[in-house]
Amino acid sequence: MTPAELEAASARAFEAEYGGRAEVAARAPGRVELLGNHTDYNGGLVMAAAVDRYTAVVGRARPGREGRVYAANFEGSARFPLAEIERGPVGTWPNYVKGVVWALQEALGAELTGGFETAIAGEVPLGAGLSSSASLQAAVAFFLLEAGLAPGKTATQHIGGDSDAALMDLAMVLRRSENEFVGVSSGLLDQFSSLFGREDHALFLDCQSLEFARVPLGSPGPAIVVCDSKTSRKLADGMYNRRFAECNAVVDHFKAKKGEDAVRLLRDVSLAELEAAWDELDPTCRKRARHVLTENDRVRQGVAALRIGDLKRFGALISASHASSRDDFENSSPALDALVEVAEGAPGFLGAKLSGAGWAGCTVNLVEPDKAEEFAEAVRHGYFRLRGVAPDVHVCRAADGASARPLDA
Repeated sequence: MTPAELEAASARAFEAEYGGRAEVAARAPGRVELLGNHTDYNGGLVMAAAVDRYTAVVGRARPGREGRVYAANFEGSARFPLAEIERGPVGTWPNYVKGVVWALQEALGAELTGGFETAIAGEVPLGAGLSSSASLQAAVAFFLLEAGLAPGKTATQHIGGDSDAALMDLAMVLRRSENEFVGVSSGLLDQFSSLFGREDHALFLDCQSLEFARVPLGSPGPAIVVCDSKTSRKLADGMYNRRFAECNAVVDHFKAKKGEDAVRLLRDVSLAELEAAWDELDPTCRKRARHVLTENDRVRQGVAALRIGDLKRFGALISASHASSRDDFENSSPALDALVEVAEGAPGFLGAKLSGAGWAGCTVNLVEPDKAEEFAEAVRHGYFRLRGVAPDVHVCRAADGASARPLDA
């Protein structure tokens, strides 16, 4: 489905739910992690890309102090007052809409200037590691701004004509909505990627300094193929927390040696320092730290490779990232390893790695653009042969970030 078709589907849903026509349309993409697995909460470096799977929000301002939302994918609706917004049951989609309104009002220091009614339709696959939640957040925020609901400022003034500084401020607001309202302890990468995406570009982010760059993938850029192992993510939550603790154990060791002012995050430890202290560290924790620190270096090398147009080198770094995740961080699984194995022999293969938390879920693959469909078919057959399960395969391209516009009368 093209973005225009998705927007049209949202507009039809709006008319059916509310009557009349929507006046504003916004959309925002999902994202994939390319390099930088488990580096974000360690203050490290990450590479990602916004991808051409979108969430669309259409709607209009309305009198009163109430937000009204209809979600076409779930055939569900929600209403809530703009004052004293309350979180609903854990894991329910209205929390993401409410959270954006809450965080935006907190950042502005005032309520929105009026109520609104919206319809939402999305094509970002749920549970596939493409960050459908950040896509929804960004689309809702752009709708609210474009609809003129932010006190005292137009959308153009808030976004600053797509000013990167204003977009980063908005990314921080959206992260707060997910952390403090929804209750999910995410980093900044998802919201950053959905806002900052650019067609045929990867995104670099330093999670400590917030330095960033858009790095060309070439034109046409490679296909970014996401392969879903169809395995449960239930294990990931507990294991994620364990890895967080294991990384922090190494941080604590170096804090004791160098002082708390010198070491706040694992990013503040060099690989040479880790290797020098190898025998002093817990055998498991030191491997976790080695993954994070070598992953930061792979991100640096990845940026350098793309800047000279070396996609083969970039793909090799992606595959090296998977090997490090598998062997040092141990957040792969037999299913994810099988997906990588079959990808390596598929047409157009450039690189493959697990994506997101790991232990289940998806792999992300860099593929020559003219071989994407052949690659997808080979992975489907190869994975079914090894595992007896047909994977979901999503052939994506690096895409532009969130946008909004008034609809024609």
